[in-house]
Parts: sequence; C-alpha cells; structure tokens
Amino acid sequence: MKTRIITALILLLIVVPPLYFGGIPFTILAFVANILGTREMLNPVNKEWSPVLTYSVHLLSLLMMFSNYLGLNYFILMEVVTIIYLGFWLVKDEKVTFDQIGMTFMCLNIFSMMMSGIVKMYGYGNLFVFYMVIGTTIPDMFAYFVGRAIGKHKLNERISPNKTIEGSIGGFVCGTIADIIYGILVLQRFYDIPLSFIIISALAMSFVGQIGDLFYSAIKRHYGIKDFSNLFPGHGGVLDRLDSISFNSMLLFALIVVLL
Repeated sequence: MKTRIITALILLLIVVPPLYFGGIPFTILAFVANILGTREMLNPVNKEWSPVLTYSVHLLSLLMMFSNYLGLNYFILMEVVTIIYLGFWLVKDEKVTFDQIGMTFMCLNIFSMMMSGIVKMYGYGNLFVFYMVIGTTIPDMFAYFVGRAIGKHKLNERISPNKTIEGSIGGFVCGTIADIIYGILVLQRFYDIPLSFIIISALAMSFVGQIGDLFYSAIKRHYGIKDFSNLFPGHGGVLDRLDSISFNSMLLFALIVVLL
C-alpha cells in the first residue's frame, strides 16, 4: 500500500501540471503516454510479428494521434490508411491473426479518440479537462470504498472478481454528484456551459468510466496477464491507469460535438 501511495503522488506531480497548462507540456505528455501505451498494447499480441509491423504500428499510433491536431479530414484519412495497412498484414503474414489485428485497430482508435476528446476540451478551457478527470476518478474511488464496506453481490466475476454491484452503484452516485457540483460551480461560472450538458455528461461519465475499467480488465483476462506492464509500482502500466479515462475522454468528445 505504501508503494502504491508513493507512486500515485509521483504520478500526480508529473501529470497534473501538463493537464492544467495544456499546450506543449500536455502534447509531450500525450506523445510519451502514446508510445508507452502502444508498446503495452502490443506486448500480448505481437510475439511472432515482424519487427517491421511492430514498429510501423507505433508510427501509425503517433500519426493517428497527431491527425487530431490537424482536423477531422486528416483523422479520417489516417483511419483509412490504418485499416488498409493492417488488412494488408493480415493477408500477407499467416502469423498475424484477426484477433491480433482487431485488438490493435481498436486500441489505436481508443488512443486517437482519447486525444481528440482532450484536445476538444482545451478548446473550451483547461478546467474542462478536470471535469473529465473528476468524473472518472471519483466513481472509481468510491466504487472501491463502498464495495469494501457493503459489497456482497459480484458485478462481473468472470472479468473482475473483486468488483461488486453495490460498489458500482456507490461509485456511480458519488461520481455523478461530484461532477454536477464541479460543473455548476466551475464550468457554468467560467465557461457558461448549459446545465443540461453537465447533468447528461456527469451521468454518462460515471457509467461509461466503469465500462472502460471492465473493458481493459477483459483484455487482460483474455491474454492471461495481471497488468499491462510494471512501469508504475503498485499501479501496473500506462493502460492500467488510462482505462476509464480513455473511455470518458471519447465520450466527452462525442457529447461536446453533439450537444455544444
């Protein structure tokens, strides 16, 4: 527990300033996280892959992320290029399976749309980013504490044996309340964000963030690994930390585009 707490504090010191200031500091953080996350994503699937394919997937991931800075047309172009390129390798190399290509393509899109979401948030202001962070971390935190206190019924024992229905509900309720309070006190005051958007997004993030957590847990169970890496002692790897945040970033991106 001591190691976990120390690691968490160090991560906060590294991550919070770039998130707050945005710009170049955030871009550097995002590209580093992308490189490390792509490597973790490929670890379970590319044991027999050609080095050319492995390194080119890293390049594709960076290009897909960078395309979000250039605009929607470039993002669509990179989507098409990625589909064609991965499809080519699936046909060309018998050691490359559909399961591996599907996993790779899905995660590349998650990374890219996560970046789209955060870049879009900075268009409204850096305090918007912390709205997403609160809507992700509070449900996760309270799901753990409520589950430990009163949890009796398993949420999904096949994927995550320790999570409970009671914990999930507690996390959902507490996360929604925290996000609505932050939205009213901060987003409405500084950015004049409609209350309807705050309520809808707060409810959605408290639910979808938990799906993201279970999604990455399902991947780990499928490939028989406990963590994606041991980069952060007590916390696993980059993907273990970005599970819920990646889903809520995509969600908030979609809600911003549709509702604001």
